[in-house]
Amino acid sequence: MSARDQSPLPAVGALMLDARLDRVGVVMDVICGRVLLRVPAGGREWEALPCDLRPATTGDTLRVRVTDANDQAARSRR
Repeated sequence: MSARDQSPLPAVGALMLDARLDRVGVVMDVICGRVLLRVPAGGREWEALPCDLRPATTGDTLRVRVTDANDQAARSRR
């Protein structure tokens, strides 16, 4: 069994960092060993392997909130 096969599966609703994509997402579902994540503000889901995930830190969460706020501000200026 490889290290990839031994990664624990996160719980639905957990906030995780996808280290491969450097994106924070909420776990929406786990299907056949793959984890479906969605940005906390909503949007399109993406798929990740459990070995690429780790629990999001406070800093990760803050980064997402700042990015969302900046995106909203940019949209309102257009």
